[in-house]
Amino acid sequence: MTRLLRITLLLLLLLWDAGLVSAGSAHRPGPAVLPCAGITLTASYLAEAAPGAGPGFIFRIDNSTPRPIRLEQPVPSSAHWYARVGQRWLWRASAGRGGALVDAEREHGPMFAWQPAQPPVHAAYLTVPARGSKEWAEPMRDNPAIAYRPSCARCDYPGEREYQAVFAYAYLPNPAEAVPGLLRCGLRSAPVPMPPVALDPPIPAAH
Repeated sequence: MTRLLRITLLLLLLLWDAGLVSAGSAHRPGPAVLPCAGITLTASYLAEAAPGAGPGFIFRIDNSTPRPIRLEQPVPSSAHWYARVGQRWLWRASAGRGGALVDAEREHGPMFAWQPAQPPVHAAYLTVPARGSKEWAEPMRDNPAIAYRPSCARCDYPGEREYQAVFAYAYLPNPAEAVPGLLRCGLRSAPVPMPPVALDPPIPAAH
């Protein structure tokens, strides 16, 4: 690992620890979970998630295991944005809870998980049957964990205009949260391409 990458990872962890990286909740990195075996999360961009709902994503979870699984909502629990700079994709921002990589060089490595200090009072769960799947569309405006926010006023990369997002789920229940089949491993999608952002404002049409 290069010295620059080590410094970048340390800065990311410090920002997350201070609550500056997460837009959905201010909390410190929790315990780590390993990637799930036999369970996958996929996503793709939708220009219109539903009539009048604006842009969003369609998500799908495939469960090839012989047991049903449950996930504590929101699912996905976080989004991680990357910008293309030259030939490289560099981390831009994260939102939500749980799902940041412990080691940025290991795309399929352990993830930090969100673990509530108290059992959730009105928790909602997503159930995926054994050897089954679940698919749904989610507007960005209804879920701050997946809102499209790839940049900030002080940290733009020069010339960036192409973005992609990685969605994740990483949750560990409070010891008093007894829910059968609750998933205790992590999910991360492949990078999801986003529409490019114009570098210059559009030229008004001639009248």
